[in-house]
Amino acid sequence: MSHNILIFTGHYGEGHKQAALAIKDAIYHKYTDAYVTVIDPAKETHPFLDSVSRRFFINSMKIFPSIYNYFYEKTRYLNYSGMMLKGLNRIGINRVFDLVSHMEPDVIVCTCPVAAGIISTLKEYGLIDIPTVTVITDHTVHSYWVYQNTDIYIVGSESVRQGLKQFGIKDKCIKVTGIPINPKFLDHFNQQALKKKYKLAEDLPTVLISGGGYGIIKGILSTLKVLEKIPFKIQLIITCGHNQRLYQRIKQHIGYSKHDIFLTGFVDYMEELMAVSDIMITKAGGLTVTEAVTMELPMLLYKPIGGQEQDNTKFLINRKAALLAEDDKDLYVKIIEMLTNPELITSIQNNVQMIQHQKNAASHAAHVILNILSKQPKIFLSEEYLL
Repeated sequence: MSHNILIFTGHYGEGHKQAALAIKDAIYHKYTDAYVTVIDPAKETHPFLDSVSRRFFINSMKIFPSIYNYFYEKTRYLNYSGMMLKGLNRIGINRVFDLVSHMEPDVIVCTCPVAAGIISTLKEYGLIDIPTVTVITDHTVHSYWVYQNTDIYIVGSESVRQGLKQFGIKDKCIKVTGIPINPKFLDHFNQQALKKKYKLAEDLPTVLISGGGYGIIKGILSTLKVLEKIPFKIQLIITCGHNQRLYQRIKQHIGYSKHDIFLTGFVDYMEELMAVSDIMITKAGGLTVTEAVTMELPMLLYKPIGGQEQDNTKFLINRKAALLAEDDKDLYVKIIEMLTNPELITSIQNNVQMIQHQKNAASHAAHVILNILSKQPKIFLSEEYLL
């Protein structure tokens, strides 16, 4: 008997989508007799509103990160502000109900909090009775992820499990698998061949700078000026994601740099860029740091945006699995220390191994999802109940 699995994701950060795709691939690997569909419900039901709200979200994180962090902390717990935020889950609920009714999934997996909230609301109204799994894609616990009608939570670490238990979630409903990432980050790489492929020097230290899928790297030109002060030559790999404006700004800088710079936009070969790098400067997005941890690539966290990135930063720093640069001066000191102190790198890599809960988290997440497929009938009521 084949199973119909629906994965709801979102575009408020590339990580939600990448986690969904990783789980989809892992399910097909484990269970070929399955049909998996990945959908962004906001994009499908309200494309214009989704485009506007996503643009607003990204710009607010770029321009006003302190405001974003304020609202994140204000709604972290189940207070009045948190309940008001959850009220937004009713937007587009009729269309999501139509979509779910048409597809008749055996299980619904949500890799973003908005989707988890919508599905929980449909279950609260008694409109559907389908097992629901929520995959938390950061080392964070926030009220926006927590809903009483979620059957199973898949989380990245024991600390998140403990946090969910403080929200009243039963321990049996929480599975610690690690954050699902594409299994290609588990491959073995020939660093020498990859450096030749990307025309990188074999004898220069390689620093990867990543701002995530949307290329949110605040003050990048200031950062590059700091790197120019390094007293020896290095090579930089800078990924700008979908941020074309950032790409053009850095492109203008390349001709003035004493370092070799390999500049890219959004790439689907990040695992190869990580494999050829000695360290990575990044802002602590959930999927990015998980990929780096899996590949044991030492990280220097810099200018993490508030909210979930602050939580990811605390998770790594508390376990000494990464370093944090507080400002430009600190960035200069720590990047030189990481490039010249092999003992420090070894220590970080040893600590990274301690937090690798599961090497292949996507496979373990797929196992959890396939195990909860219920024989209970799927219940769909009339749409008039939504009015």
